[in-house]
Amino acid sequence: MRSKESLKKQVLKAIDDQADAIVAIGDSVWKNPESGYREVKTGKLAVKTLRGLGLATRDGLALTGARADLDSGRPGPVLALLGEMDALVIPSHPDADPVTGAAHACGHNTHIAGMLGAAMGLVKADAANDLAGKIAFITAPAEECIELDYRTKLIADGKIEFLGGKQQLIAEGVFDDVDLAAMIHVGCYNLPQFNGFVMKDITFHGKACHAASPGNGVNAMHAATLAINAIGLLRETFSGDATIRVHGIITDGGKAANIIPDTVRLEYQVRTNDLKKLNELSDRVDWALRGAAIALGAKVEINTLPGYLPMIESPAMTKLYHDAIKRHAPEAILPTPQFSGGSSDMGDVSQIVPAIHGGVPGCSGTGHGIDYKISDPVNACVGAAKILAMMAIDMLYGKATAAKDIMKEKDTKMSINDYLARLRSFAAHNTYGRDN
Repeated sequence: MRSKESLKKQVLKAIDDQADAIVAIGDSVWKNPESGYREVKTGKLAVKTLRGLGLATRDGLALTGARADLDSGRPGPVLALLGEMDALVIPSHPDADPVTGAAHACGHNTHIAGMLGAAMGLVKADAANDLAGKIAFITAPAEECIELDYRTKLIADGKIEFLGGKQQLIAEGVFDDVDLAAMIHVGCYNLPQFNGFVMKDITFHGKACHAASPGNGVNAMHAATLAINAIGLLRETFSGDATIRVHGIITDGGKAANIIPDTVRLEYQVRTNDLKKLNELSDRVDWALRGAAIALGAKVEINTLPGYLPMIESPAMTKLYHDAIKRHAPEAILPTPQFSGGSSDMGDVSQIVPAIHGGVPGCSGTGHGIDYKISDPVNACVGAAKILAMMAIDMLYGKATAAKDIMKEKDTKMSINDYLARLRSFAAHNTYGRDN
């Protein structure tokens, strides 16, 4: 058996030898952006890469995802390394798809490249000979919770159950044997404490009439406007809680200025980092929606959908992540967990197994903005591959002693069945007000 240090050097060399190919994957995915549950080209590229490494690969998971296992042949834990695939929809981004408007303004093109790069290095260096257990390379669709109409139709058609790709993978049994999980997000060396959230698909119903005679109708837009203001005024009741975020858009505001709108649709996300508080916050938003409808004689339908659960970073995996950073970038300032107002379905994974959502520099501009770009593709893709591979070796080397120690954290986690029950408990459909 090689020493751990010798193994690391050989894996790092193998990754460096494949650096051009790893960067090329990231570039190809950037140039072919696909939003969640539509990652057909990206999924095929990932599967082709994994099968090209000689790994037996299951595809079609959560529609476009896949899993390939590197099996040591010795009993031990299963470590999942994840790579996200989906893009946002930002038609004004300079590199957006001219037809779909999809653009990789969150850098997921580098996530999948980095995960595949880790697979390349570990396989080509025959790392499995010195490890115990398995490494599951998982390509994850649909992390960005967007295109609600499309995803709710997929749900209605029975193609998926959940909005997020990792949630769907869990529901399909892909994580049944997984003991630990890790991923790297481009941005900076960080450990985000993500919020959980629920989605709300809201429809106000009024009565249409000529705008010159508004007394003959019920203005659904006015009811929606009152609700938006009421939700805004709720903020002062959350003083002292910096984790709370409530934000939304109008997806349908009427068809013509001279017609009192009888239907107005809103889409809202309600976020906080505590599951109990999330339920309370969701209820308060519903009160605002209900009160606005009743006040103006309208009706409101509120379809609440489970979003993502809060992220719990593994303390023990954090240390290994720090060790990998120090090796890759000795000058880097080691990150500490920091609150992020955003959310990720990696939070859902962290509710069932010890997990980490690390980061690596390599992008510039505003995340989810039109100026976002990958400024250092080598570090964003190859650097991520190296950090993931080093963590995998540290956890599974020899008899996988480090991984087994980390797995003790699992005592604080939900079972998959309890997790799924908890997630499903957020789903609700309520109607308030009156028909017109």
